[in-house]
Amino acid sequence: MSVLATVLIPAWNEEAVIGRTLACLQAGLARGRLRIIVIANACTDATARVARRAAPDAIVLETPTPGKCAALNLGLSRAEPGRPVVCLDADLDVSAGEVMALIAPLLDGRALAACGRMEVDARDASPLVRAWVRGWALNPYFARGKFGGLFALSWDGAHRVFPLPSVTADDEWVRRSFDPADIAFVPACSLVARAPRSLKALVQTRCRSLRGARALTAMGRSAPGGEGARAMLRAGLRRPARWADFAVYLAVMTWVRIRLATETSAPRWERDQTTRAPVGDLPR
Repeated sequence: MSVLATVLIPAWNEEAVIGRTLACLQAGLARGRLRIIVIANACTDATARVARRAAPDAIVLETPTPGKCAALNLGLSRAEPGRPVVCLDADLDVSAGEVMALIAPLLDGRALAACGRMEVDARDASPLVRAWVRGWALNPYFARGKFGGLFALSWDGAHRVFPLPSVTADDEWVRRSFDPADIAFVPACSLVARAPRSLKALVQTRCRSLRGARALTAMGRSAPGGEGARAMLRAGLRRPARWADFAVYLAVMTWVRIRLATETSAPRWERDQTTRAPVGDLPR
């Protein structure tokens, strides 16, 4: 049975979640239809061992080189030639059927890139984080799908953006490398992302995201039109029932901007650890 696509999963110290991600991805999957490549980069835990146990047919690469972009570049070297390439974060849940839906417009030549619909699971989050998520969902950006954590590229599209530079916002780098007309939005592909459980974790991850986006803009990779603060404000004002949520969103993002403006040291990698710990172990 021929391989239809390669799924690249960069993983840095993801032993707590990589098994769940691989189990979800393989559910209902015909053997040999997807080449799954896990790239354990600079791990100090059992990520590689857990991945091999959860997906015996997967290719698990181990490298001492840190960085998600370096991991994806390494993974691409083992991808199935001529077939679409799917990039999936190690902590997201998506099924094989949804991946198949995502690559469909690439297989028939309708697009160079594809993204799906993101659903945010905020059940374990604090009330303020849940309000922020509801406000964030008003962003017009979501009408075009969400690249964050999951996207697919045709073989030609992959070679337009690879090798990836060493940037924090790798998904935004890829998205901004294509004209919107070349990107297919596939609502049938729905990925589940877990919201940070605490307000502190939310602020940390948004700092990383905004810092990365600003770096791309400075490199000449601007976001498409119809996005940004003004578009978000217009969308929020049109939904009176969501004004309280939108106020929380604005307050958090103002805090994020103040933190970035007052940074006095080199930024560190701000990963959300709250979604990688049992419920109840972390403060809200």
